[in-house]
Amino acid sequence: MSIAAAVALAVGMLFVQSCSGTAKAGPNGGDVVALNDGKTSAEVLANADTGEVMVQTWDNDLKSARPIEARSLTIGADEKQIQLDPHPLASDPAGYCSRFYGRAEWMRGGTVRHGWLSHSGAATGRQNFEWNHGWQAGKSHGPMWSEMQGHGPGMQRGGPGGMNP
Repeated sequence: MSIAAAVALAVGMLFVQSCSGTAKAGPNGGDVVALNDGKTSAEVLANADTGEVMVQTWDNDLKSARPIEARSLTIGADEKQIQLDPHPLASDPAGYCSRFYGRAEWMRGGTVRHGWLSHSGAATGRQNFEWNHGWQAGKSHGPMWSEMQGHGPGMQRGGPGGMNP
């Protein structure tokens, strides 16, 4: 009887670990959030120093970029939110995008731990997620932030989702 109890305990511990383990990280090390009824995976990365946020969309195997309609994404925490504008890659077809970018003062510091993501106008609404990897991944991928320099309107003073002086 004690062997059966030990086996049951071990199986139970594996089940709890698999349910509560850390979330999957994306190709750049960011947090992965399901979009478009689970047909697309969105990877969220953030730069705590500048308040910049980038989302890249992938197929569900996280192997290839999966462009989605080039409508803004909205990312938020509690009542705060920021609009992420489409910034298509050269390989994205017209009207579609696999990279979204924005910047907000409240994102500085890397203190956000619970967030939500929405493809503006999507019927499915917000997808909640935990910030497990996005802050560290954003820090370790510094060159991608310099690539976005000069992209507006989030980079313009007082622009939608932009930083105020």
